[in-house]
Amino acid sequence: MSPSTTNDLSKWSDEQLHENEDNEDELFEKKSAEHRRWTKARKEAEQWMAEEAARRKVEEEAKRKAEVKVQRRAEVEAKACTEEVARVQSLTSGPLKGKQPRVTASGTAEVTESVGGLPPCYGCSDVGVSCEMRVAGSSKARSCDRCRRLRNKCERPGDAQPSQRRKREEVMSPRAGKKKARMKSPTAEDDEEDAEDGEAKENRDALGALAEVLSAMVGEMQNMAADRRRAAEESHAQMERVLGTLEEIQGCLDPEFVLEELEEGSEEDFEEGEVAEAAEEKEALKGQNEEEEEVDE
Repeated sequence: MSPSTTNDLSKWSDEQLHENEDNEDELFEKKSAEHRRWTKARKEAEQWMAEEAARRKVEEEAKRKAEVKVQRRAEVEAKACTEEVARVQSLTSGPLKGKQPRVTASGTAEVTESVGGLPPCYGCSDVGVSCEMRVAGSSKARSCDRCRRLRNKCERPGDAQPSQRRKREEVMSPRAGKKKARMKSPTAEDDEEDAEDGEAKENRDALGALAEVLSAMVGEMQNMAADRRRAAEESHAQMERVLGTLEEIQGCLDPEFVLEELEEGSEEDFEEGEVAEAAEEKEALKGQNEEEEEVDE
């Protein structure tokens, strides 16, 4: 007997109905057990999917916080490198207006000559470098670092008359040419070249540090993007496995007995309806058997 004929009571013969009259309760129990197993499998799958969604949400929140933290740290590092580059460039671009003295960690005062303080000396103005003094805070020296390194007297716009008198004395002096030759000695030129090389090296170091920070930021962003793609692929694979499991469970059920989807909380109503239907079928079978016995008599 085919499965469709076995499950369809309307196609049974009288002998089959008489033989299976006592198996109605067993058939009902099988159907009920199959329905409970299917409902349990469905609830377990729904619970697993809810837990998986919650887990993915927690992972995405943790990754988002990590990305924000990395981005803020990169912004701080980039800002520090930018400030360092700006500082180095300001040292090589000449004096700035309104710059005030500041005290360094070694206890010395770093003074940049500018408008509002002492004006830049003629030597620094001609070369186009910043006119600075790094001397003890209590010192009253008025010679800038460059002039002191070249062993020259610092000449400023406020010292016009003394400098003119000194120039006239130098012109009248028979050793004026020797003084000029001594002022332009090779040692002074070497010192200037060394200072320029040092400033250029500082600029290169600052730019190199900025490039390293930017490279690290790009690498971290690429790693985070790869992690997110990997997590999405794993989640998709897990969902495929769950759907495959549900399909296998559904395939194990009797193809002639596939229950419709029940609304949540209606399992008890379904079982009561099945019991009533089975009782009616049983009563109908008994009535048919009694009629057949009367006809035979």
